[in-house]
Amino acid sequence: MMRSPYLAVLISMITAAPAFAQNQGSVPRAIALPDTMGANFAAADSLTGKSGPTDYDFLIGTWRFTFQARRRDGTFTPSFTGHWVFTKKQTGGQGVLIEDHWRPDDITQTWDAGTWTYRAYNPERTIWEMRGINTNVGSWLPGLMWSAGADRLLIEWYGPMLVRFRYFAIAPEKFLWRADATFDRGQTWIRDYWTMEVHRISR
Repeated sequence: MMRSPYLAVLISMITAAPAFAQNQGSVPRAIALPDTMGANFAAADSLTGKSGPTDYDFLIGTWRFTFQARRRDGTFTPSFTGHWVFTKKQTGGQGVLIEDHWRPDDITQTWDAGTWTYRAYNPERTIWEMRGINTNVGSWLPGLMWSAGADRLLIEWYGPMLVRFRYFAIAPEKFLWRADATFDRGQTWIRDYWTMEVHRISR
């Protein structure tokens, strides 16, 4: 049975294999990001990071993204498009839950395929906790989320790989997203290992 190329993409994200190894050809950078490369913050900032219960409301709605990855040797892989849907759940009290579904555009897959993430606000710690799950692999990915001025920061474990994310240039109709990866617990980072440009479709 023929396997979708996007399945290989998502599996590589979970298993911490060299990113997006299904296509070995190097291509130009597809997403124009400002300033230098990289999310550029210390993962240990998660110990002191703080956030509020509405800090991720800007994500609620449906988005279309362009995604591109970088290999360990620094070359870029071909970009692809997809959709990202965020829904805020009414839980009552101080707790807040956001469910989101990230999927590449792929006519060989059902709509529900992809990565589902559950982001919950912890009022005692004043930080967001999260768990992601990929429908093709079934491995839970833990992480923490907090605010840094106008940006939103996140760290998440993908098996032995740690990834730090920055949501930035946030506007009502678009935002940018970049992620760095480390395979040696933060001694060295591959900057802009994953990058995205995200545009709103609906609220």
